[in-house]
Amino acid sequence: MTNYDRRQVTKLLGSATGLALVSSTNVSNFAFAKGKAKVVVIGGGAGGATLANKVKAAAPDFEVTLIEPKTIYASCFFSNLYIGGLRSFESLQHGYDGLIKLGVNLIHEKASDVDSSKKTVTLESGKVIAYDRLVLSPGIDINYASIEGYSIEASQVMPHAWQGGPQTQLLRKKLEALNNGETVVMAIPKNPYRCPPGPYERACMIAH
Repeated sequence: MTNYDRRQVTKLLGSATGLALVSSTNVSNFAFAKGKAKVVVIGGGAGGATLANKVKAAAPDFEVTLIEPKTIYASCFFSNLYIGGLRSFESLQHGYDGLIKLGVNLIHEKASDVDSSKKTVTLESGKVIAYDRLVLSPGIDINYASIEGYSIEASQVMPHAWQGGPQTQLLRKKLEALNNGETVVMAIPKNPYRCPPGPYERACMIAH
């Protein structure tokens, strides 16, 4: 794992090539490095939380704010081990206490709007957060329309379990209720999708 110092973090956040950044062109890298920069991260999954951690650790004087509505992040990675009975569901749950101890400002609320000209993020409550650099790490969502007839309601009967949390638990519960010799049908997404080996690893764990 790469360790970044304050100078490297400033250079990284000043570039739009390495990260999904909404930045102001009238803030020079020099001014950004010298001042108490405000870095706002939208999305507290693996990507956003890791970036917030690394930026704050490398530049403690930066004001780092993480906006994430959920209080617990349920990881999809390692969920196959839970499906196969090799790992507990609790081990897939991750809180944000470590980031708070590091000094990251945590806001458990949804962001509803970004104004890149004013460099502000508006929360659903109406509160406005100012930033010098903004990182967007919203994660993914399920496109229910990609399968005709599939829906949020249908996912309670035929779980997709491609998002960590209740869907993972529901899939395991339904698998455990199967009798020997019964059939499981999986629909694999068209390429490209985020984790190419995912469906095949899951099929192996279901067989296990």
